[in-house]
Amino acid sequence: MADNIVITGLGVVSPIGGEERRFWDSLCAGRSGASPVDCLDTSELTRKIACQVREPLDVAEPLGRAAQLTVTAARQAVTSAGLTPAEIEPGRTAIIIGTTMGETEFIEQRLDAPDADWLSEQHMQLIASAPPGSLARNVQRDLGVSGTAVDLFGACAAGNMALGTAVRSLRAGECDVVLAGGADGFSRLAFLGFMRLRIMAAETCRPFDQDRDGLLVGEGATVFVLEREAQARARGAPLRARVLGCATTCENYHPTRPDPEGDGLTRATQDALRDAGLQPQDIDYVCAHGTGTPQNDAIEIKVMRKCFPQGVSFSSIKALTGHTMGAASAMEAACCVLSLQEQTLIPTWHLDNPAETGPLEALRGAAQPKTVRHALNNSAGFGGYNSSVILAAD
Repeated sequence: MADNIVITGLGVVSPIGGEERRFWDSLCAGRSGASPVDCLDTSELTRKIACQVREPLDVAEPLGRAAQLTVTAARQAVTSAGLTPAEIEPGRTAIIIGTTMGETEFIEQRLDAPDADWLSEQHMQLIASAPPGSLARNVQRDLGVSGTAVDLFGACAAGNMALGTAVRSLRAGECDVVLAGGADGFSRLAFLGFMRLRIMAAETCRPFDQDRDGLLVGEGATVFVLEREAQARARGAPLRARVLGCATTCENYHPTRPDPEGDGLTRATQDALRDAGLQPQDIDYVCAHGTGTPQNDAIEIKVMRKCFPQGVSFSSIKALTGHTMGAASAMEAACCVLSLQEQTLIPTWHLDNPAETGPLEALRGAAQPKTVRHALNNSAGFGGYNSSVILAAD
């Protein structure tokens, strides 16, 4: 039991709810976070819809948007885990935050600045206050804990990668408590970049649908508290889920396109199964990367055919949350934890005309009760990053 790694706390700040209960209720009801962008002039752009966090954040400036989201989720996670400062030994708490963009707000603010005020002393100080690592360090300062604090840059697989790093650190005895997850604030650079790549949906994200036309850019943060099971039980902590297996792979194929056969995601899935000591038939649900782009969804179906020839239940929540970048796979891991807890599977909303039918048809319709013992969370990102995490009910 000493080496079993468990999740004891969970914090979620998402476009469909600013804490875990509202997040889960929206997933079950199919409430989308898509709306017109309000922090970027889109009057001359072909795309105008994104998934932004609309609820106010109780975190004071001058923290940037990504840090505000991260700190808010971390506070929720610590409260959820029932952790108190007296229970945290100095130097034994690690903070690992996966991200795609890091803190870009202070840089992006300068894009519209007049020439005379393009880079003032004040903004140089703000930019310097948010280097790589600042998301984790801001959480560390806010909670008053000490230990490792690192931002992990792994594109859209970063949240799962942070969970995997946390598990390895706890198994190795390098720390006693880890706050791990993913975060990204709304990024104008990401919005414009995906639009120029022509993989942005016009209005609605439709993963695995014949008529899918792309993703919607989102923002948010999800943070977990992870501990060794023996320690968690000793302090009477809630055991939300067990983390059984983790794996990360990288493809040497293309900076922005996945391998056409899904080589990296296939290896990540199979390696996570081996790490967990499970067989494909043990997986009851896959929370898919499911971006709603024609290429990604087709490749992901290929991966699941290879890894789950017997078929498996799967869906994507990005139809509601949008693609929250570095927060995406962590947010999807939260969906897995809650699916295990509630014994309920979330469908792929907005899926009207499945591109694939048969044993690998994505879940659709409505949230449905089902016995869920093991859930696999899959993620993929630019640069060839792929990461898989397997969670189990306590």
